[in-house]
Amino acid sequence: MTPTGVACGCGVPAPSDGHGGGGRLFVTRTGERHLSAAEPVPIGIAGKPVWCAVWPVTWRIPHDDQNGRGVDGAAALPAHDATSRVGRLETIFELAPVGIGIVDLEGRTTMTNDLLRRSLGFTADEFAAMTFTEFTHPDDAAANLELFEQMVDGELDQFSMDKRFIGKDGQMVWAELTVSLVRNRAGAPDYAIGMTQDITARKRLERELRTAEEGYRLLVERVPAVVYAAEPGAAGRWDYVSPQIAGMLGFTADEWLAEPDLWNRQLDPRDRAAVLDHERRVIRSGSTNESTDTYRLRHRNGTTVWVRDDAMLLWDAEGRAVFHGVLVDVTREKQLEERLAHEVLHDSLTGLPNRKLFRDRVGHALTAAARSGEAVAVLFIDLDGFKTINDTFGHAAGDEVIVAAARRLQTCARAGDTAARLGGDEFAVLVENLTPAQAMALGDRILAVLRDTPVEFGGRTATVGASIGIAVAGAGETTETLLRNADLAMYQAKAEGRGRLALYTPGMHDEVVNRFRLESSLHAVAVATAAISLDYQPIADLGSGVVVGIEATVRWSDPAFGELPRNELIAAAEHSGVLAGVGSEMFRRACTAFVAWRSAVGQDAYLSFAVSPQQVEHALFATAVRGIIDDHGLEPAGLVIGVADGLELAEGGLGALDDLRAMGVRIAIEGFGTARSSLDCLRRLPADMVKIDGSFLEQGASHDPALLRAIVQLVRSLDLVAIGDGVETLDQLAELRAASCDLGRGPLFGVGAIELIPATIPVLRTTGATGRT
Repeated sequence: MTPTGVACGCGVPAPSDGHGGGGRLFVTRTGERHLSAAEPVPIGIAGKPVWCAVWPVTWRIPHDDQNGRGVDGAAALPAHDATSRVGRLETIFELAPVGIGIVDLEGRTTMTNDLLRRSLGFTADEFAAMTFTEFTHPDDAAANLELFEQMVDGELDQFSMDKRFIGKDGQMVWAELTVSLVRNRAGAPDYAIGMTQDITARKRLERELRTAEEGYRLLVERVPAVVYAAEPGAAGRWDYVSPQIAGMLGFTADEWLAEPDLWNRQLDPRDRAAVLDHERRVIRSGSTNESTDTYRLRHRNGTTVWVRDDAMLLWDAEGRAVFHGVLVDVTREKQLEERLAHEVLHDSLTGLPNRKLFRDRVGHALTAAARSGEAVAVLFIDLDGFKTINDTFGHAAGDEVIVAAARRLQTCARAGDTAARLGGDEFAVLVENLTPAQAMALGDRILAVLRDTPVEFGGRTATVGASIGIAVAGAGETTETLLRNADLAMYQAKAEGRGRLALYTPGMHDEVVNRFRLESSLHAVAVATAAISLDYQPIADLGSGVVVGIEATVRWSDPAFGELPRNELIAAAEHSGVLAGVGSEMFRRACTAFVAWRSAVGQDAYLSFAVSPQQVEHALFATAVRGIIDDHGLEPAGLVIGVADGLELAEGGLGALDDLRAMGVRIAIEGFGTARSSLDCLRRLPADMVKIDGSFLEQGASHDPALLRAIVQLVRSLDLVAIGDGVETLDQLAELRAASCDLGRGPLFGVGAIELIPATIPVLRTTGATGRT
């Protein structure tokens, strides 16, 4: 064996027994180790004496290698290598990227490296003069001292903790501290080596994150909705749900998170498939955009809770899909929607389906009957004598009668039948899968129930009868024709005497129309006097000047009273009972003149003709209009029927306007803006055009162009055509154009004989186009 050099161990204390320790270390080919006697040698590190144990080291070398490999022997290390290695250790100690301190059993840091000194600002001497508790934060000193005392007692060989140091400048430094015990040869605690890693920045970040997290948590817990993070699917794990889940569904957040399939169990069975399919579609799309779904969940108490689920699909670091979303309780909104939907389709007084819902159900019944071959019938019921009760005892009494009639009607209808109130005193019943004889029997039963039991109202009683028209659908029947036929049958029943019913027959339509025409001819003498005539005014596009329509206005020039305004003429005709005849004849004249003008000028325009409520509410008004335009070869789109602003029409009149629009005839509201209920009129009446009253163009103290602009914009926002009426001056024309009004009518464009109306209004062509075409 030959010594090859030295092995040293630094940082050991000076040997208390005055002797070296250990022995010579030999490493042989077989792996044997032999340690020679060690000699303690004092070396200086960082200016401090440190005892190092130095051992001569030998190992065996195989004999069969000339270069020392495979030859038993020894290769020696130079003696100066020990000093070199100690220098390296000193460099490592000083430049270590962690703070290092050697602490004696009294808690003084007897030796420190550069990083520890710089991080706390103390010199080596200052460290050595203090116990570690003096530069430890008071809140951490007790825990640190307790662990250190256990180490001094030999109970711990190592401990770690996050602690706060207090630097020389008073600044706090967070560090991750690891302390290891070094024992002497006898196994007793000798000293400790502490290593510190500055984690101040990390602790600051953790504190900021905790603060932010707490802020967000408080925010989330105060949001009136449930915030959640959950995996997709029926059994997807819920990572988080806010405490509001308890208020919404009756489960605590802990209960909800503990059972991954609880959400699926509480899903309403009617919505489950659609909701899960929605999730799958979102996942397949790979979109991170917010998706929204609305569905029902069951509360713990069994009630239904409607929720709107606004969620975003994200993927975590492991590639796991997670929905991050918000559940908002929309039960009240859904209930409101359902109530509004019910009110839109039901009569507010009786609760029965209204005209709209009734027509819809008739359409569905006809579609089903076309497949099954089953019969469909409609009964139209009009109360007899109701107008007398309403006019004599007031609307409240009338309402009581209507409600009582509705209840009796429901008792007669079968389970699958639809009883409806069409408006006023008009009712209807839709029945399916029955013969005409059975429909007649049902009608007789309704007549008997209404007639035989007096109705009580306001402390009084009255017997209320009815007239009933019945129509059974034929092959290829439409909703419009079936309802029209039932209406015609009811009209026939009234004509034959009250308290009757009539079954529609194919010849009934011609009979009723002929009767209507006969009534019109009875008033021919009133028309033949030529006292009643027509004036025509062009309706022009304010942009191009092209005449797009012609309005026919009834004029009465009487020798005694002079020329009467149109409204007075209509009122007089209604009172005298000749309105139906006069109106029909004037309408025919207007159609004849208009068709001739359009043929002569070659202009594709429409005829505008104003009517009164009495005309509109006539049972055969829509039928008569269709007959007249057909007689003149005028297409429905070539006619505009004008009704007065604020007009209060019964359901029958509204139904007539609906029927006309279904044909293709357009409806215009006349004199818009003059009635108190103008806005309500826009909502109630089925309209295509709005004629703005000429009073908005009149100059005066109340004249306000901004109001005109607002009305025009309102009309156009509803996709209706705005017509400025009563244009007399170029200034008024300019004002309408500035308001972006579509069309205009008035003396400025001409009035009189229809044959004098040109295809284009010259004054509009010469003043330039600024309006919308």
